[in-house]
Amino acid sequence: MRRALRCARLVAVIAAAVPAHAGGPAAAPKASAPAASAVQTREPTDEERSSFDDYYREQVPVRVSGGPSLFAPMFDISRRRGQAWQVIARVDSSPRHHSPELCRQVRTSYIYDAKAPQGQRWVPSAAAPEWYVWLATPKVICTAAQYTVRMDPAVSNEDATALLRQHRELLLRARLLFAGHSGCARQRALTFRLNAIEPAAPANGAAAMVGMVFESDRETHVRVAVRKHRGEYAAWNVSCNGL
Repeated sequence: MRRALRCARLVAVIAAAVPAHAGGPAAAPKASAPAASAVQTREPTDEERSSFDDYYREQVPVRVSGGPSLFAPMFDISRRRGQAWQVIARVDSSPRHHSPELCRQVRTSYIYDAKAPQGQRWVPSAAAPEWYVWLATPKVICTAAQYTVRMDPAVSNEDATALLRQHRELLLRARLLFAGHSGCARQRALTFRLNAIEPAAPANGAAAMVGMVFESDRETHVRVAVRKHRGEYAAWNVSCNGL
């Protein structure tokens, strides 16, 4: 009798330990949000590449393109699923002195229309050409550089030259400002490269400002507003896109 009672208690304990839904139909999984349309990319076709080569050589003189040795278009081809391909070609002009201290290349974009008649499929983009600059070597002809910085045409040559020379020191000062900025604190220790020089809005106590854009090794961007006062430059404030 006692043995039967112990067995009955053991069965009750085991039954209590099994979840109520065990052995029943599986719960339906929660519906997940639809995934965002992925962007597709591809390389240019032979027709796209050859037609652009023909178009560019007819439209742009060698003194601007630099000739075959420098002519190297970059293609940006993408689409979202179900949409037509957007084909863009970008070309840098041959390097030239923009000022005694600066070398410059101008990057122009062209758009492809596959439905246009042959020979009329490429047109210049409505976007303004972009300027890319780097420090010149005195009395040396400008040649293509591995690292260049995008320069807004509204920035003066004097400011661009100064920021190119001082950007490392200004970034060190800006890192101190990161700590007091909630959007920048986590990026304080990242490795950055100067990506662009652009105008900056006046700030309280600093009427003359110019901006620097840094790109990190984590593909984030930091903007540093630089105060100019009597020819001296100081990192004034920062803004960041978060990690």
